[in-house]
Amino acid sequence: MTSVHELRPPKIDISRWVLRAEMLLLAHWGDIDAFKPPVHAGGFSAAEMMAEEFVPPTDEPAGVAWYEAQALTQDWSLIDRDSIEWKQRDWECVDLWLALQSHFDNDNSQYNQRCIENGREQFQHSDPQVIEDIEEFKARLILRRGKFPLVIRRKVDGVSYEDATNYKNRFNAPKISRYYLSAVQRLKHFREAKGLLDPAFEAQDELEHESQRNLKKVSAAWDSIKLMASPTQRRLAHQKLRKDLGIADKEYKSLMHTLLVEQSDENVQLDSVDAVKRAAAASEERAVVDRFLMAGAVSIIAAEGGCGKTALLWAISEAISNGSPLFGQLPTIKGHVVVIEADESWRNSAEKWSRMDYSPNKDNVYTQWAWDPSKLLELEQTIQKHNSVAVLMDSFGTLFSGGGESMNDSEIGLYIYTLNQMAARTGTAILVTHHLKKGASKDNSGCPRPITLPDLFGSSYIVNGASDIWVLWRTADDEHSFQLRYLKDRSMLVERNFDFQLTGSDESLRFDLTGGSLHELETRKTVKAKLLSILRHSPHQWFTVERLGVELKEANKFSLSYSARAVRRELTELYAEAAVTGVARRRVNDGKPGRPKFEYAFVR
Repeated sequence: MTSVHELRPPKIDISRWVLRAEMLLLAHWGDIDAFKPPVHAGGFSAAEMMAEEFVPPTDEPAGVAWYEAQALTQDWSLIDRDSIEWKQRDWECVDLWLALQSHFDNDNSQYNQRCIENGREQFQHSDPQVIEDIEEFKARLILRRGKFPLVIRRKVDGVSYEDATNYKNRFNAPKISRYYLSAVQRLKHFREAKGLLDPAFEAQDELEHESQRNLKKVSAAWDSIKLMASPTQRRLAHQKLRKDLGIADKEYKSLMHTLLVEQSDENVQLDSVDAVKRAAAASEERAVVDRFLMAGAVSIIAAEGGCGKTALLWAISEAISNGSPLFGQLPTIKGHVVVIEADESWRNSAEKWSRMDYSPNKDNVYTQWAWDPSKLLELEQTIQKHNSVAVLMDSFGTLFSGGGESMNDSEIGLYIYTLNQMAARTGTAILVTHHLKKGASKDNSGCPRPITLPDLFGSSYIVNGASDIWVLWRTADDEHSFQLRYLKDRSMLVERNFDFQLTGSDESLRFDLTGGSLHELETRKTVKAKLLSILRHSPHQWFTVERLGVELKEANKFSLSYSARAVRRELTELYAEAAVTGVARRRVNDGKPGRPKFEYAFVR
């Protein structure tokens, strides 16, 4: 007859359980997917199966660590807690168990199910379990096994540990947990200090917690300031916060810039290669003005005074509001436009409108004449309210240096950064006019010369912060011929140094597009479209650059032949736009040295 003792499951060897748990955790630390359970797809109905786009459900395999983690979890209850080894290693085992569960049951689904089964629904957890830093975990294991004692800081915020533990004083003292070193700090202490607590730890701790307090204060204040309705009230609040922190104005602006970077959606959401690719595939980036103005980006157009920057901005606002081509040739997306004018008064602008016969869609243009950088919040609210496709600002120096900032200070670039974040969040195109350095458009003999990026007035941070930069200058002494050149091409609207040749009119204050690189670009667009057509005509068929060159010539019957370099350039753009074009490429290994060669195909 089988005894009761023989029916009991055998006890688990603690040393072996610890070794298995430690090896599993260190091999897959922080990889939640490795601990995911298998998912069984289940069945499907006949009606579902007969659907035109039916795809049979498939099982999802378990993560590579799941089965071992499940076995360790089951074995946990079989550990002999009456043994001497358990009494010697209990805390070490508990640390490993908690670390294991933070991975194996990260979403608390198993824990919550047990709560439901035991009638303790109120104890369920909604937040996922926290996985600590792996270095802290490793240090704690070493400390547990070495039986190292705790190390207490003698003082925190000027309050001694004895006073903090005294019943009468403890309610006004720092939290007791702050008197203890972290696992990494303790391990470093025993390796290096080998005695009383190193004073450097106390100084480090004081600095760390003071900075944490100030960070919480700044973050909370910033959230409150953003909700204030009045720009003047927000500026006063910023001044008070700066004084409370006891820092200079320049340091305060740098601090707020760092806070913006830390809290930006890009840092929080685009934290992996896959996340960036998903965002790029889902984005709706497009030119608000074809070949000139990109949505979701900040562009600058720089020129000397008197070149017609402001009149050009009004012409752009007119074209976008009506959905009519800019200069009669560049297609636009019809939509709402916000115009912020600081270089001229509304009376000056009204006079310009009369000379230009300015005829926008009035419902699609919102004008603002009084501006201060503290109104950036209102600007974003205006964009969201009207679903604006473009914001035109004239000019950067007048709009953003009124608060005492020098145009040569690095802090002036913070405004470009803020505008960039706004453009990315709202998807609107932001175009800002800017000035050139005095005399930049003339050489030493007084003749017109091409403008370069260093000719822009002010800090290099202005140039660095913008996505696209256009420059406008006179090219002849008759004062009617202008060159509009693309100097910074982050949006890749056209190639860098692409030119528009413009003719200006004193009577109408308008520009006509008369030449430049436009003809070449039209030809390139035709070549690009023909290449895509050839690839789509033979889906999943791979073509070399040379063969596509032949196909292109035969398909178009061009009198001119196109070099392999020109064909390769357009194919590279088609591949870069794969999310839209469906063009893929693969590397060809011909065994020859030199740059890699590719074949292209339409795969979608």
